[in-house]
Amino acid sequence: MIVEIIDVIISGMINGSVYALMAVGLTLIYGVSKAFNFAYGSFYSMGGYLAWLILSAAFINSYLVVFILAVPMLLILGFLIEKMLVAPLRKRDDWEIKVMMITLGLALFLDNSYQVVFGARMKSLPSILEGSYSVGEFIISYQDIVIFILSIGGILILRWFLNSTRTGMSVRAVAQNPAGAQIVGIPKEFVFSATFAISTVMVGVGGILLAQKYFVTPTGGWDILVKSWVITAFGGMGSIRGSLYAAFILGMLEAFVGWYYGMNWVLIALFAVLLATLAIRPQGLMGKWG
Repeated sequence: MIVEIIDVIISGMINGSVYALMAVGLTLIYGVSKAFNFAYGSFYSMGGYLAWLILSAAFINSYLVVFILAVPMLLILGFLIEKMLVAPLRKRDDWEIKVMMITLGLALFLDNSYQVVFGARMKSLPSILEGSYSVGEFIISYQDIVIFILSIGGILILRWFLNSTRTGMSVRAVAQNPAGAQIVGIPKEFVFSATFAISTVMVGVGGILLAQKYFVTPTGGWDILVKSWVITAFGGMGSIRGSLYAAFILGMLEAFVGWYYGMNWVLIALFAVLLATLAIRPQGLMGKWG
């Protein structure tokens, strides 16, 4: 029993770290633009399919090559999609609602495109590192260790970017006061596009990491979108620190509920905790009143 509980805790921590990486990206978008990206889950699937395509090449069998190729591709795609679809809407009234509608359409378009191009069958990715580490009856795979390290590393890189680079500080400024940031000369339109691109990379990398443990499917991103939204709302809309706490809390909850009751009860439990939290603290764990 003790070994099983430890395994569940480890599983919750690993999934929580990847959820944190992806939820922070969604939080970043909302914090800067106050708009919700319904295509976020489709970008998760995009990361998994890109990794599958790269690894399917006869001369490539390294995840290092996957990240070297996939990260710039996701960054460029995210930037272009924002410029072509989202940026023109910001000149209109109630553009946040229009962004939700167009990203919902984009999600449906991408999911159906995946099914046409890759087929409805699930795709699997090989482990990033084979083998496992054992102490007595306790066993943890090297794959899980690497996934955890890469997820935390991605979050730390984002923190460094936001705190130590000119573009990152511009992102923080726009999130805190868009009008004031524009007055002092910060290119708000570029910040919006850069934020969208960075969040696309974060959820795409999450897709690459989780595709090793699960499968890549054309519509698999909707589950990730729902979980990322729950984490973002639970932690406090626009609060990166709150999203980090919420991701690990809900990752542990998912692991224990799935272990004890079965995976069919996971989303029910997540929404029950979210509703209970918002009933007591409507702004979320770390959110603030606007």
